[in-house]
Amino acid sequence: MSVPHLLTDTLLTQLSQATVLPAQDIPNPGPQAPPGAGAIENVVSYVRWIAGICILGLFFGGIVAATAGRLWDHHGSGRLGARMIVGSLALAVLFGLGYTLVSQFAASAA
Repeated sequence: MSVPHLLTDTLLTQLSQATVLPAQDIPNPGPQAPPGAGAIENVVSYVRWIAGICILGLFFGGIVAATAGRLWDHHGSGRLGARMIVGSLALAVLFGLGYTLVSQFAASAA
């Protein structure tokens, strides 16, 4: 008997002897925080704090640059300061909406 025939005969024998188990529900455990989740939350809170301070720094830096550009008649600095102020305001809006958007996307995916 050749090897391919031996394999097919063996597989057919095994499949004919196999029993079908009744369908069982797959367990659905509740969400559980992984080990070290507290440390990850601390790091995320530090990053959020740093981002908030950077947005404030950008806003006040823009005020300083715009004021200096107007006082010493340096148009480039004045324009840059205005851009910094507008950019910081846009970032502040995104910073405020970030948690809501991420939570909404996570809730719709679940």
